[in-house]
Amino acid sequence: MKVAKNEHTVCFDVDDTLIMWEGTFLEKFEGCVEVVCPHDNKTTYHRPHKRHIEFLKKEHARGYTVVVWSSAGAAWAESVIKSLKLEEYVDFVLSKPQKWVDDLKNPAEILGVHLYLSEDGFSR
Repeated sequence: MKVAKNEHTVCFDVDDTLIMWEGTFLEKFEGCVEVVCPHDNKTTYHRPHKRHIEFLKKEHARGYTVVVWSSAGAAWAESVIKSLKLEEYVDFVLSKPQKWVDDLKNPAEILGVHLYLSEDGFSR
């Protein structure tokens, strides 16, 4: 069993949070990041979401445990983190939770505040 002893944890999704799926994503473009899919070895190109990436780095610097997850699985999330060169800022990579079991019914009570940084400011 692995135990994260830090009481402060922040979780980041991958798709449309750290990298954006927009445009053709099959052709290289300026400022893109190249990601090789671990499932089929195909390369896709994505625009990094710079505000979320900077926020991830800042939360790491503030002492938070940083978790990155993806519904496409841990291998996909790991590939994206490596493509973005964020290994030193990320503590855990995993598949996005599909279920949670808790006595509280409201996910916000369990998972905390949902944040999404738009290109021009905070959105909740």
